[in-house]
Amino acid sequence: MPRSFIFTVILAVFISTGQLSQPALSQGAKKPQKDIVVAKVEGQKIYRSELLRAFQGLPKEVKQTGLEVIYPKLVERLIQQRLLIIEGRAKKLSNDSEVLRRMKQLEGAVIGEIFLNRLIEKNLRPELLKERYQAFRASNPAREEVHARHILLDKEVDATNLIAHVQGGMDFAEAAKKYSTGPSASKGGDLGYFGRSDMVKPFADAAFALKTGAYTQKPVKTKFGWHVIKVEDHRTVQPPSFEALKPRLIQEVGQGVALEVMKKLVAAAKVERFAMDGSPLKAPSKAK
Repeated sequence: MPRSFIFTVILAVFISTGQLSQPALSQGAKKPQKDIVVAKVEGQKIYRSELLRAFQGLPKEVKQTGLEVIYPKLVERLIQQRLLIIEGRAKKLSNDSEVLRRMKQLEGAVIGEIFLNRLIEKNLRPELLKERYQAFRASNPAREEVHARHILLDKEVDATNLIAHVQGGMDFAEAAKKYSTGPSASKGGDLGYFGRSDMVKPFADAAFALKTGAYTQKPVKTKFGWHVIKVEDHRTVQPPSFEALKPRLIQEVGQGVALEVMKKLVAAAKVERFAMDGSPLKAPSKAK
């Protein structure tokens, strides 16, 4: 297995020590050719890559505001953090007993992380990825889709009359803009591409039965009202290729491999467990 198939797995027992390292690059990822300086503090450069890592570490609700919005505050936070480091080093804190103790904790976390990564790399066999991909293909076969427009009306008689107008030469998209009561009216009734399961059954059955360029000769009733449907195109969408899906497969299979190698490590080790009051606990029963 190539060295690029390395996973960054943060063990729960190490969470209290903070973020250990930036995530390893997954297969196919590329390092930026040139990093950009976003700030200088006492001559020391802060790069965009640092800012992006800091952004990814923010809570989900904060990230949802967008990088551009939070960028000024994030840069200031990095400037403040860099100043704290500079000032702390100036005060000789690199040799402080508390700093050394926490660095020792961090060293242990990094050793454990790298060891686990290498175990995963060793046990992540190519055939496991192929098996996962075949399972994905089995549950995600090629998908038939149509691109359609529709005109939604409240009454069958109105839909019937509209079909007569279209038969007489009225442009379907313009008719949808003028008469449809559906939310797609402003787009000429355009629904884009969709699969059978994306629409209610009567609508989907009627749409998929039409040839490209054809429209329903009778109104189609659904719980939303009466539809006149025109099909613009048919297509078959193939599932992603193995190579396109490989980063996701590596992530998913790697998680399973991590669980297995950790089970084996624990099973082979001498482990004693104690309750919160210090009394001995029985070892968890092994699954049969």
